[in-house]
This record gives sequence, structure tokens and C-alpha cells, in this order.
Amino acid sequence: MNTYKIIITVCFLLGSLLFKPYNGYAQTQTLEFEITNIEQGKGTVFIALYDRDGKDWIDKPFKDMVIDTKEDKKVISFEVPYGTYAISVFQDLNDNGELDDNMMGVPKEPIAFGNNYKPLGNPKFDAASVPFNKHYKRQQLKLYKIF
Repeated sequence: MNTYKIIITVCFLLGSLLFKPYNGYAQTQTLEFEITNIEQGKGTVFIALYDRDGKDWIDKPFKDMVIDTKEDKKVISFEVPYGTYAISVFQDLNDNGELDDNMMGVPKEPIAFGNNYKPLGNPKFDAASVPFNKHYKRQQLKLYKIF
């Protein structure tokens, strides 16, 4: 093997050991929280995670999922990079795919938000958000009915 090929091979091997390839995405971690007070056997539970504030943040989830109601509590997890995330949950008791509300816009089905925030009016991102970092501890979010 000539000197040029040896130098190239050594540089390649050192580079692959010293540098991780950049894949364009931040490393993800497991964000967990527990939903409690689920009315067993009634409808489904919708969970949404939001990654940005703004006037219409509640309409644009970053990630979401739907779970069954076989248990009265459930641990939920999302694979996301560290950051700040708002959480919203509602139990769709009649399984019509939406959060039912009364004529004043007040939810008629059980809801929950990050930090167990109970809004009066439109929810605020900051109040419903949690800082997700290496010191994060799993939250327990309790579904509740307003009326």
C-alpha cells in the first residue's frame, strides 16, 4: 500500500471514531406522563403534544395519539428532543372524534393540561407547558370535568 492510501485510510478511521455523523435531527428522549381519572370503558382518550406557542397553538399539535379506556390510568410516552412542550388531553366519551362543548364553548367532556393547569377561557401555552430536560420527572395529569 502506498503512503497516500495509508494516510487517507488513517484519516478516515480517525474521523469515523471522533465524529458522529449529523443526521439533521436532534437526539430524541422519552417524555413520559401519566393520565389519571380516566372513565373506564367510555370512548377514547386523545393526547396532544405542542412544541410552539402562538395564537393557534392548540390547533397545531406536534405529536398526538389516541388510547383506549380499559384502565383508569395510563402512562404515555413520546420520543422527542429536549425542549418545552404543552400537553392537552381529553376523553371523548361519546366517541365522535371531537371535544364536545356547550353553547358557551365550555368543554362537556373530561380534559387535562400539562401542570394540571385549569384554564378559564382559552388555555395558555406557557401554563400548559413543561420543560423537558435531563431533570424532568414524570407528571401525573388528572382528567376533570368542568361541570
